[in-house]
Amino acid sequence: MILARFGCLLAVLQSPASDSLRLLAIRLPPSSLVLEVRERPLSVRDAVNESLRRGELDAAGKIAAAYAVAWRDSFLVREVARFAAWPAARRSAKVAVDSMRRAGIKAFGGDGPHAAVVLWRRALTRATANGDSAGMATLLGNIGAGLLEEGQLDSATAYLERARGLAAAIGDLRVEANAVGALAGTREERGDLARCAIASVTHAAPRRTTIILASWQSGSAMSTRRNGTSTPRSCSIAATVAMRSRQRT
Repeated sequence: MILARFGCLLAVLQSPASDSLRLLAIRLPPSSLVLEVRERPLSVRDAVNESLRRGELDAAGKIAAAYAVAWRDSFLVREVARFAAWPAARRSAKVAVDSMRRAGIKAFGGDGPHAAVVLWRRALTRATANGDSAGMATLLGNIGAGLLEEGQLDSATAYLERARGLAAAIGDLRVEANAVGALAGTREERGDLARCAIASVTHAAPRRTTIILASWQSGSAMSTRRNGTSTPRSCSIAATVAMRSRQRT
């Protein structure tokens, strides 16, 4: 189910793609960097976060700007600007939260969802204290996905709804799309595919039509362990479909 998605994320964390994007941002002209970002969108956030961790604000800004052009999504540009305006203590807290988030993803792949959720809840507490709404939305989605993997459908739904709402409020389309896709999974687990589609339409504004379609596809593609099936799920399908559609419009 959700395990396949976190396997994809773990592969991204362990690959050199994020570091290579960071290094390319230093030497490539903007137009060439846009092409690189378009080819590997799943590595962009980690490249930005790693640049911020290293204090390389210029590289982070260039990657975020290239992403905004490639995918018509300026969320990362706003996040880098906000980080740059923060005092040192808040910057350090955000970097620490991201490290805990990444540790949770690795724990998910090695020790299972329970170990990951423990780490993500600690990170969420720190992100909340730091007033980091983007970090909070991401962690709420991670916790919800972990609880879904454990079969705790009610708790998973509560966290995913919070992730979806907060991500929508701050304009984080990728986290919002992932939350909607995972919510579709909770309804699919209950055997309620019709309600899955209706709920997706209810929660999505007209400009988020691509997310509605993505949530239906991701919900239909999730494996259902309870029924003894195992259907492959593509990596971050909701985010990928949404981004591709935005690029074409």
